[in-house]
Amino acid sequence: MSRSGDRTSTFDPTHSDTLLHGLNLLWRKQLFCDVTLTAQGQQFHCHKAVLASCSQYFRSLFSSHPLNNEGISSKDQGSSGTPASSPDEKLLASPRSINNLVLQGCSSIGLRLVLEYLYTANVTLSLDTVEEVLSVSKILNIPQITKLSVQFLNDQISVQNYKQICKIAALHGLDETKKLANKYLVEDVLLLNFEEMCAMLDALPPPVESELALFQMSVLWLEHDRETRMHYAPDLMKRLRFALIPAPELVERVQSVDFMRSDPVCQKLLLDAMNYHLMPFRQHCRQSVASRIRSNKRMLLLVGGLPPGPDRLPSNLVQYYDDEKKTWKILTIMPYNSAHHCVVEVENFLLLIGGEDQWNPNGKHSTNFVSRYDPRFNSWIQLPPMQERRASFFACCLDKHLYVIGGRNETGYLSSVESYNLETNEWNYVSSLPQPLAAHAGAVHNGKIYISGGVHNGEYVSWLYCYDPMMDVWARKQDMNTKRAIHVLAGMNDRLYAIGGNHLKGFSHLDVMLVECYDPKGDHWNILHTPILEGRSGPGCAVLDDNIFLVGGYSWSMGAYKSSTICYSPEKGTWTELEGDVAEPLAGPACATVILPACLPFNK
Repeated sequence: MSRSGDRTSTFDPTHSDTLLHGLNLLWRKQLFCDVTLTAQGQQFHCHKAVLASCSQYFRSLFSSHPLNNEGISSKDQGSSGTPASSPDEKLLASPRSINNLVLQGCSSIGLRLVLEYLYTANVTLSLDTVEEVLSVSKILNIPQITKLSVQFLNDQISVQNYKQICKIAALHGLDETKKLANKYLVEDVLLLNFEEMCAMLDALPPPVESELALFQMSVLWLEHDRETRMHYAPDLMKRLRFALIPAPELVERVQSVDFMRSDPVCQKLLLDAMNYHLMPFRQHCRQSVASRIRSNKRMLLLVGGLPPGPDRLPSNLVQYYDDEKKTWKILTIMPYNSAHHCVVEVENFLLLIGGEDQWNPNGKHSTNFVSRYDPRFNSWIQLPPMQERRASFFACCLDKHLYVIGGRNETGYLSSVESYNLETNEWNYVSSLPQPLAAHAGAVHNGKIYISGGVHNGEYVSWLYCYDPMMDVWARKQDMNTKRAIHVLAGMNDRLYAIGGNHLKGFSHLDVMLVECYDPKGDHWNILHTPILEGRSGPGCAVLDDNIFLVGGYSWSMGAYKSSTICYSPEKGTWTELEGDVAEPLAGPACATVILPACLPFNK
């Protein structure tokens, strides 16, 4: 109690508890809630004041009302829920949409536990949920929850769970927790015999998050009993993949170890890795076991794309689908924004080719950029540009050459075809398409490139062309049953599948629902009994695990950009929809499959 004249100020120590209890009661009874958060389809009604008081993320969001914050999107809608006449006539969502937010990348379980903390000051954690809580606290910028989660993990570390906790710590950049967990790992490793040590180094996924950590662990094992173990050094080092260690760390952390300089076998391993890093533009031609990621699990990637909105600024995100968590996550940022581009996987590098960095129906903003992404180091380099700018084209890799076919730019539709020699880093023209085409689809089968449909001088076509790179000639094949453009052509099991897209009827765009299957040997198309689940023009497409995945796209019948992923199984003849939406609805993205590191420490 304090006095000032005849005024008295009295502090009530129970007030904060009473206030929090009252807010919790309002939340439980859903009274006076003024914002709805959605995570993985589950809605949570909350109070802006509570969210903003605990989260810098929400404080900034509610203060400025931005509509394009990372992690937030509206559902697959055109303007105000009414169908727009085309992707180019979408309206920006009303500022009132700040009252209904979709939190991409947040799990519903993690968000529920975080909200319980905000309203009660208690958070219920377990090893099964702590990772989801950490992810949500990072996205929403609530450091108090991160601190409690770290404290929980540090207290839980034991011989039984240190590997699981070490992986969680590596994924979320918890250095203190990682060190504590690694102590248990090192103690176990030092007791292994040679055969067990080899088995640990060969294990998939690896027990630690980086190749450097594997090397350091091997050094500790050797030095634990130098007299009896040091002669194993060459054999152990052969099992390491030194090209996965960045060049600066090879110099500072590997070369500094005595036997790496003195032993001839170890010397050569180190020298080979250094030479590999000295030639970054040729790495995709010099891949070996020593430079490949320690995993055999391919992941579905989504690259770029055009979201709804009047500014038409394409996305610069690369996202991957986590099939364990059933959600799309952000992997990295592209060097530039892009849509209607192509991506091609070459020796587990991702090549981003062409596209447009702003939307323009006349191809005014098409590009000739070529960039290469390295998932091992989360890095991009620029490769020589194409000789022509192009968007809405097809690209593929065949026999150490990239091929880019047709498309559009400011001059109109293109018939030109360029070939990029991956070994010499040079672009050259090869035989042109018989007709200029854009918005066509393509696939590779049995050493040849097939191009289907597209738009020719404003007219939708059903053509099918086949290119023979050995002969450098194009041949006309049997037309599809349906004219279509902005569709996909996927190759699987000696068949090509034409899926999605749209065509014109008068002045109206109609979704093509029929799925057609082409037999290259018989030069014949069949219409399958199972149509696509919903209209999709310009989706990303990739084949993975004997399934064809379509991500995003635009539905003309719904007048909506899509954020969902649908999957077709040719073997079963069925369509399914995957759980989890991409970060925002997109048309004109591109998909590929690559192997990612078991731990993604750069995605923190």
